[in-house]
Amino acid sequence: MKKTIIFISLLVLSISLIGATKSPPRGSKADEKDFRPHTYGGVWTVESNFGLFGDPNAAATGNPSFDYPGGSGVYYQYAGDMWLGAEVGGTPYVASYDGPDEFEPDDNSWSFIGSGVSQWDIVSEYHDWGSFNPGRALGLHVTQKAYQWSVPEYADFIAYEFYIVWNKSMTDVAQAEDELDLYVAWRWDADVCEADPTDCHIDDLVSFDGFVDGEWEGFAYRPIPSDEYTITQTGATEGPDGVPDQWQVYGDDENEQLISSDDTVWIPRNMSYIWDVNNPEEPGNDEGEGGQCPGYIFGRFIYGPPKGNDLYRVDADGNPARVPIATTHQWWNWNNDPGSDVERLDYMTGKHQMSLGYKFLPTPIDVGADEFDYRYLLTVGPYTLEPYDTLKIVYVSGVAYGLNGGYDDYYGTGQRLGIRQASDYALDAYYMGSLNSDPIHPSGPDEDIHWLIPVPPEAPELHYSASEGVISLIWSNIAEVTPDPISGLIDFAGYRVYRSEWRPGTWVLLDSFTVAEGNIQRNYTDRDVTLGIPYYYAVTSFDTEGLESGKTNYMKDPGGAELPIYVASPLGTSPHALDSVLVVPNPYYGSASWEAIYEDKIKFMYLPQNCRIKVFTLSGDLVWETEHIGTSGDVDWDLLCESGIKASSGLYVYKIERSNASGTKVIDSKIGKLLIMR
Repeated sequence: MKKTIIFISLLVLSISLIGATKSPPRGSKADEKDFRPHTYGGVWTVESNFGLFGDPNAAATGNPSFDYPGGSGVYYQYAGDMWLGAEVGGTPYVASYDGPDEFEPDDNSWSFIGSGVSQWDIVSEYHDWGSFNPGRALGLHVTQKAYQWSVPEYADFIAYEFYIVWNKSMTDVAQAEDELDLYVAWRWDADVCEADPTDCHIDDLVSFDGFVDGEWEGFAYRPIPSDEYTITQTGATEGPDGVPDQWQVYGDDENEQLISSDDTVWIPRNMSYIWDVNNPEEPGNDEGEGGQCPGYIFGRFIYGPPKGNDLYRVDADGNPARVPIATTHQWWNWNNDPGSDVERLDYMTGKHQMSLGYKFLPTPIDVGADEFDYRYLLTVGPYTLEPYDTLKIVYVSGVAYGLNGGYDDYYGTGQRLGIRQASDYALDAYYMGSLNSDPIHPSGPDEDIHWLIPVPPEAPELHYSASEGVISLIWSNIAEVTPDPISGLIDFAGYRVYRSEWRPGTWVLLDSFTVAEGNIQRNYTDRDVTLGIPYYYAVTSFDTEGLESGKTNYMKDPGGAELPIYVASPLGTSPHALDSVLVVPNPYYGSASWEAIYEDKIKFMYLPQNCRIKVFTLSGDLVWETEHIGTSGDVDWDLLCESGIKASSGLYVYKIERSNASGTKVIDSKIGKLLIMR
């Protein structure tokens, strides 16, 4: 008979911070607040160096903000942030981005970016003291390590390790304190999703999977516990299996190893999530927007040191066992956004008037509320810190296809995992490679081996250039000579060459080279190109098990933004050269994203060497003017008017005046029309 351990809550009178380490004081120099793109997996977003998750200005900047599927340009996150809160002398203090924007980047805040623990690590550092939080700093320093993978099972989440140090020398308010009882929370203000043609934020709902201490029993819409499905790593089938749907069964799959004699254990998910439902103000049922917004955005608490509300018991061998548990799950809409640290800490502890007396606030429908614009707040703590202790927390977040998975035929990505499967793979991933720990004998991120995920060979370094009507690619041999990190063997099997038009994400396979066929090469020439089309190229490597690296080595600028390449048009040299001039795209649609900084752009092609271009409104007002003297036939207009504002939708007239070699005389001209549609 299988031995399954189910955890119950025990009263713990006093818990100290186990495994805490001492750290020296930090300086207070600061970088500029900034983002770095995380585009390696199935969810694309930006990481910050000031405690923000996603870009609240994504619609304007073009930055990914929990875009799903990755590369689609469809964002799910308006803005998320981390809250660090404590009460000092009876006064609440909460450092956050929400409202006050209190975190400040360190000097040299981007301490590592590249392949490391994961296929792409982004490590940033920030603190709560300085000019953004004058007179209210608790003295907290954060090292945030963000990890991402391209392997399908692990591609729909981003993993975060947080190392939080109480640097007492930098506090404004806790100089007299010997201990700090700290709460840690993640506020996710999601808008599901940007593809919604109306208001994408006002028809969402929010809920929770996990241990709720009996608070959700008897509800009609989302009771906990419930057992409606048999949930596996690949999906779910209708019908009960004796396991609460909100709990993960750990130990029944080959990638789940326990260090005790227990066959399986049940782990509550600690997962908050938001999704799109039907907007009653719109005709028909628009839940999921016809497949455009199938994703649920989620956050799951994975690890923290011992605290009072964790689940404690003994394992099958008679040894102590513990499962870290979330402290509260709260939500609210814009009408109840907290305006002070008193309200923020009340939300974190489940004592706000809008908590309705619940630590784990039920789904809105179950407490008489409708779909709307919601935020969730997932909180853990309190953790008792002494000066210069380091608190280690692990949290994952991502977007996946519904609760239990499904088939995506809108974006054409096929069968997808749901958030239950994606978050369960995240817990599995955290303990992959662990020798002395598992989910019921948890360890901090630096206390055992973690995240030892089977990964493909490293994507090669890729360079490409355009000339004489073709685009030539060349790449490195790093994948051919680097051993697999788990087996220690060279398991490289080949390369695949891909191209995407207009923006990364619409990848088409151009060619492949394999060890088995004996045709390995590290160069490729693309001759089937169209003038004026922005192209992106990626070369992946794959191993003997079929694992393929991400399509991530297309060209980027120093900030990590995408750089297109296109075949330039030649100069118009005939006496009637202006007849060959093209304007592309025409019409211009505002949804087209051309460049690394996501600027609008129209291209004039096949221009003569010496000419002047003017763009007018239909009423004759000059909108833009430039002179072209060059060796190529191309000029770009970024749609900025002479006044410095973007050109609005409408019909425009352009005039191209060809001049003599000295530029002193106009010898020919052409008038045409171009249409801008936003």
